[in-house]
Amino acid sequence: MKKITKIGLILVMFIGMSACTDSGKPTTVVTLEQIQVDALDMSFIQAKFEKIVSIDVISQPVQGKQCLVVANMVYDNGEALVKGEVVINYEWVKKAWTAVNTQFSYQSVSVKAEADPQKVLDAAGDIDVLNSKFQANAFTQTPVLVSKELNLEIGEATYVVTRGNASSGWTATTTYTIKGKYYYLDGWQFTIEDWSYKEVTKWAGSWQIVWGSSPTESQYTAGEIMKLTVSGDISLSLNKADIQEEKRDVNVAFIRNRSPYSIPVTLSKDYQDEGLYTSRFILTKYGNQSNDQFNLELHFENSGSGWVATTIAKSFDGTIGTLTKIK
Repeated sequence: MKKITKIGLILVMFIGMSACTDSGKPTTVVTLEQIQVDALDMSFIQAKFEKIVSIDVISQPVQGKQCLVVANMVYDNGEALVKGEVVINYEWVKKAWTAVNTQFSYQSVSVKAEADPQKVLDAAGDIDVLNSKFQANAFTQTPVLVSKELNLEIGEATYVVTRGNASSGWTATTTYTIKGKYYYLDGWQFTIEDWSYKEVTKWAGSWQIVWGSSPTESQYTAGEIMKLTVSGDISLSLNKADIQEEKRDVNVAFIRNRSPYSIPVTLSKDYQDEGLYTSRFILTKYGNQSNDQFNLELHFENSGSGWVATTIAKSFDGTIGTLTKIK
């Protein structure tokens, strides 16, 4: 009898131990409600979260006390619908599933509305080579949105913007192609995808030069007056691919020492060492001697109160003459 009782006690103890061991195994699956809550427990989602649009659990295999949930989720961040894959590692602790690691892999975005137009205009910023070569940043530049192509379903847009400025017969226009892309963490971001630049200086009209004095001047006398008739204009263009084109049809007619001249002009290269090469500096070469030439120049200077435009004449020897447009 005692032997039977002892065996019974051993059986009872074994069953009890088995029960304790089994009590540590998961008894439920992770609910959809819990997956939704844990899927949003990421700071970048919480920062711009409005609501969950949909969540579709792909798999949630359980191995021991671990469960790996994989789900497709679409959430609304107020500006766009963001789609991605959520992977959550769960552990069975104290008879409940606890998320120990959550990851989100972005897939796509559908934006509700286009970007603020002002942000697009602001993206049409300065182009360094245009400022150094043509001083294209001189004077007031007003950006204008010319056209746009929107693909909000994938969060992309393309804009064409122009910036133009003008002074004293000089006009310059920069045309930008701006790419807009919506990023689920940062919103709309813009980059200049392409650009082209064109400037024109209209030299046409009647001008007068009054030459100044210089001890090294070898051609013009102090106070000498030259009257010029200029026709045509000069244009320069440059694009992002570094293709530069010039169009010159300017002609200068004048009389000096009773000799009449009607001479086509070229662009001056006097300031290329400074990086400047512009339609605002033109050269007239009219004789066989090296000093038989003069420049007409439209200078831009940035004073403390803003940009100032001045016209001058300059001789081969560097003597400056006042240049005035008569009509």
